[in-house]
Amino acid sequence: MKTIYLVDDDRLALDKLMARRALFTDSGFEICGVHTNPLKALDEIRSLRPDAVISDLKMPGLSGMGLFESLLRGAESSMPLFVIASAYSEFKDVRRLFLANGFDYLVKPVSEDELAGLLARLAKALEGPVPAGEKQTPSKRLDDILAYLREFSHMAHTTESIAKHFSLSSGSLCNLFSRNSDTTLSAYIASLRMERAADLLLKTDKPVREIAVVCGYADPLYFTRVFNKAHGMSPTRYRERGGNEQ
Repeated sequence: MKTIYLVDDDRLALDKLMARRALFTDSGFEICGVHTNPLKALDEIRSLRPDAVISDLKMPGLSGMGLFESLLRGAESSMPLFVIASAYSEFKDVRRLFLANGFDYLVKPVSEDELAGLLARLAKALEGPVPAGEKQTPSKRLDDILAYLREFSHMAHTTESIAKHFSLSSGSLCNLFSRNSDTTLSAYIASLRMERAADLLLKTDKPVREIAVVCGYADPLYFTRVFNKAHGMSPTRYRERGGNEQ
């Protein structure tokens, strides 16, 4: 199991993360340490050498970026994957983080889905490339979920509703999807809906408004925007051109 260290000067914020310990465990991570003092956290991280660190940005004594840069300067070998979580979406800090090869930047409050997605990305990054000739075994449960979504792509799915249908937590569902797929759950559902919409536009004379509803979009204007992004043209234009996107 991989290890992860949590740093935040707000005790309540740390407690909220600790309350999601099961999600960390499901994602293959053990929380090896937590601290509200970034200077003491720096010493512990150097000693414990966790695989990943999630740190607050604004902290007295040493900011999250300062902590990251201190670890970077003192790294003798491997550097933990570093994630900044902050209530402040500040471009300069994001830019500094990624220029220095930081792993990710989250804006608080971090939802369970966002945390699950982050942990899945961290786990995948720490796994490294799959050796040549070694094929990853797909998840049988994921196959069942994908089949369900293909059959009922028109339904107003949410992460919570899908998770409940398969007796999973929202975090476990997102983690399962991220670990075994090259796309996100919401993007996969959208692609299924766009595929169905394109088929209906070419094979029926249903009005665009009706096709939007059939494909799970109550707002036809929003449906048109999503379709235009996926196909590079409006639904009406797509129908007129017989599906030719060139």
